[in-house]
Amino acid sequence: MIKAVLFDLDGTLLDRDASLVLFVENQYERLQAHLGHVPKEQYRKRFIELDARGYRWKDEVYQQLASEFAIESISWEILLEDYVSCFQDHCVPFAGLRDMLAELKHRSFRLGIITNGPGGLQLSSIRALGIEPYFDVVLVSGIEGVSKPDPRIFIKALEALEVEPHEAVYVGDHPANDVEAAKAVGMASVWKRDPQYEAANADYVIDDLGELPKVLERLQLRIEPFKQEDAEELVELFYGTVHSVNASDYSSDQLAVWAPEGQQAEKAEQWRVSLSRNATFVARVGGKIVGFCDLAKGGYLDRLYVHRDYQRQGIASRLMDHAEWEAGSQGESEIHTEASITAKPFFLHRGYRIIREQSVERQGIRLRNYLMAKRLQGDRL
Repeated sequence: MIKAVLFDLDGTLLDRDASLVLFVENQYERLQAHLGHVPKEQYRKRFIELDARGYRWKDEVYQQLASEFAIESISWEILLEDYVSCFQDHCVPFAGLRDMLAELKHRSFRLGIITNGPGGLQLSSIRALGIEPYFDVVLVSGIEGVSKPDPRIFIKALEALEVEPHEAVYVGDHPANDVEAAKAVGMASVWKRDPQYEAANADYVIDDLGELPKVLERLQLRIEPFKQEDAEELVELFYGTVHSVNASDYSSDQLAVWAPEGQQAEKAEQWRVSLSRNATFVARVGGKIVGFCDLAKGGYLDRLYVHRDYQRQGIASRLMDHAEWEAGSQGESEIHTEASITAKPFFLHRGYRIIREQSVERQGIRLRNYLMAKRLQGDRL
């Protein structure tokens, strides 16, 4: 179970690129008497190039600027001091930052920050964002004397939060310093996509912070065997999914015979028997059932449904991992199913082939589906 979430700062919580542009433009305006002989756009562009996205310290940046642009009426030391004092006044958070942190605290996650950089500057940026109260631990390399990707700084944070590595997630934008470093100590990793890098070997990828709570739900996902008392909730999930998700591919008349209203209680009794007879797997987030599937003898996948509010979160894939493993353990060389129009792309993506298109009649209404199969030999997980 995930108990803690740790974050990088720059490029993850703080939009450093936007913050730096604001600061540089403001510094130029305030100190125009000393910098005005350099065109503003040229000064800004060169500053950002020399900064190397924060991986080059500003003493070198300002010395280089002073040399290139013949800045003589103000020293590079004063420019550096101005940066250290005033950068915090230009900190730009990524969209949804505080709402995301508030939601995670509401869910009782322990929160931490591990960031490289000078201690005073990084702490000032955190305070400027107004997020310091959300965090239980903040470790800055300039204070700790050790920087990411060194595992020691991750281990120190985990110890402070009193969690094991497998109980924690690290969120960052750097493929090596954040993603690989966190995985190396046994943490789950979330890459906040940065267009500077082509890819990262992360467990999950997000484009904005608002996606993180859903990712954490997926990490909390548990696959359990079916219990008879689950039947009513599974039927309710089935009805809700068919009449919403599948409505994009089937008419109201077709949905009405697929999941007829008023028959939920009867279906729950029928399913209690059939799901107990089959190998049935139930996906839960917390105490809530968010999906299920069942495998009958002969390698036939009878049902696969995911709650309408939990679509496209990898739940169906997790369930199918279990179903395919079960089929292989039963000695089956192939698993087959009758997939709806809606589910067909999912099964194709998993390597299933279409054997034939079918038209099934129910109460005089015809529904189209596809008999699909996948060879398990060599594919068993």
